[in-house]
Amino acid sequence: MAQCLRSTRLCRSVLPGLAGGAAMLFATVTVSVTVSPTAIAMPAPQSTGAASEQEPIGPASGARDATYLARLRAHQKLGKQGRAPSPPDGPDQTPDAGRSGAQCESSIAIDPTDELHAVGAAIDFATGSALTTWYTTFDGGLTWTSGVILNEPGFGFNGDCSVVITPSGVPVITLLQYYGAGGSAVDAYRSLDGGLTWQAPVLVDLDGSNDKVSSATDRSNGPHRGQIAVAWDRFFTAQGDTIWTAVSDDDGATWRDVQRVNDTNGEAGISPDVAYGPNSELWVMWADRGQYEVVVDKSLDGGTTFGTDIIAGTYLQVPSTLPNNFFRLFDIFSITVDMTAGPYSGSVYVAYHRWNKPATNADIYVLRSHDGGATWKKNFVNVGDATNSHQVMPWAEVDEHGNLNISFWDCRLDPNNYLLWNWVARSSDGGLHWREYPVSDAGFDYANTDGWYLGDYIGFDVSAHFSRPFFPDGGSGSLDMTSDEIHLDLHTDVDVLSAATGGVVAFDLNVGPNHAGENYWLLGSFSTTTGIDIGSVHLPLDYDGLFELTLDQANTALFVNSLGVLDATGSAAITIDTGGPFDPALSGQNSYWSAYVWAAKPVYATNATVIAIVP
Repeated sequence: MAQCLRSTRLCRSVLPGLAGGAAMLFATVTVSVTVSPTAIAMPAPQSTGAASEQEPIGPASGARDATYLARLRAHQKLGKQGRAPSPPDGPDQTPDAGRSGAQCESSIAIDPTDELHAVGAAIDFATGSALTTWYTTFDGGLTWTSGVILNEPGFGFNGDCSVVITPSGVPVITLLQYYGAGGSAVDAYRSLDGGLTWQAPVLVDLDGSNDKVSSATDRSNGPHRGQIAVAWDRFFTAQGDTIWTAVSDDDGATWRDVQRVNDTNGEAGISPDVAYGPNSELWVMWADRGQYEVVVDKSLDGGTTFGTDIIAGTYLQVPSTLPNNFFRLFDIFSITVDMTAGPYSGSVYVAYHRWNKPATNADIYVLRSHDGGATWKKNFVNVGDATNSHQVMPWAEVDEHGNLNISFWDCRLDPNNYLLWNWVARSSDGGLHWREYPVSDAGFDYANTDGWYLGDYIGFDVSAHFSRPFFPDGGSGSLDMTSDEIHLDLHTDVDVLSAATGGVVAFDLNVGPNHAGENYWLLGSFSTTTGIDIGSVHLPLDYDGLFELTLDQANTALFVNSLGVLDATGSAAITIDTGGPFDPALSGQNSYWSAYVWAAKPVYATNATVIAIVP
């Protein structure tokens, strides 16, 4: 370790009668010590015996790298505080609050070199016509800059936007410019300053029947790392509704191999989606809404050629519009692939909504293949809903820890089954089992908004620490783009403790299956101002009395299972039993909690989870 904490002032904790369950009392004693973070890197008995390496902190390239760690520390200091019970999210962020007109049909991408940097896009009706608005944040969604992509000369309107940020940190928005001379254009706009200004569009394709664009970028370590793929459909051609793709190998500056993917004429293909696998395999998925089949295909040579179409599954079409609601629904689904090196590496997932009978409601399912598309299994996602309400418009992403995450609309919190909330579901075992979390601060009634439609999909992306939905919210009466930062790696069942009574807190630690068998330690602090850097891992806690207490009392009756080994899903259940009462002088303070994960060297530290102490 290159860094030590010098002359740190500690608040040493005194716990009289702890073994007998007596009340906990914090008494402060000022001491001066020198502490090396190595001391918490390899505690017995979970030690692997290897020394921690000196490693660079933060990303290694890009214009924003010099400030990344400082900004990450400042962001984590905010201590996103969830509501009891979970989810572990903060207040909804509204990048365009107050913008006139409705915004919907959104996409968002998080920068793989800087997870505080994200770029979103959505259809915007503020001018009365459909245009695309972009939204850029460099501070994890606290502030946003936005602007409008206007129509190119000769085109009527634009939309159907999709956003990626390449491994080199370049944002690229692809969209449709509709109804110009020669038809509708698939255009690509890229930004060389992180999404504050955009270059003139590059034409990918022009055809009279183009519609429904989606895109993906190859973040794997395969031979086509950094490539962008875009897919779209062509409606009502002589060959049916056909599926098309193109790729770019230079961050969207040029495009090649515009080609049809689907094999059979006469199909009713709609809205393809694309994703990359761990060896740069390019997957394309679409719905055949004539046969009600989910179809996939893949390219093993960087989008130059494709194989034979694979029928991954079938579905029962959800009616448009939904009973009890007024927005249209198409068979628009989402594909994602685990491009990590974990136990589910290469697994392919398709999230889709389907109609259920005799219950007559819409639910979310996932098709999963762990053998390269040879076989497929179906699993139910919204397993916690016992109300037979509607869940629709799923969007799926696999994070770098191997978790499969799906964002969707959900009505279960409304007994009348029409108010909408955004929810996120997570599976840490390859799509077999699911945990679900509400995201929206409140539900809204679409019929009481200014939107003439809700859009056909919602935006969603994930990073090392965050899941970030990006969706229209109509609580104000206008459909405004909304985002939130969801911390699923560590959260609690309560967010407040009373100094007068104490209490019990249950922690849900869920890093992901790529960390199965690694060591973890739940640690606490009353501050996150500086934090502790352990190799390349930033632990968002300061060394103080609470931190020392969590070191000294690990796996005692006070901190049950706070030190151990992650299970096969990269998870652990931890309980803090504070007893009570404790020192009323602590009232008004926040306590911060983070789990440190290590194997032969430091691996990861979770988000800082906040528990407020009240009288």
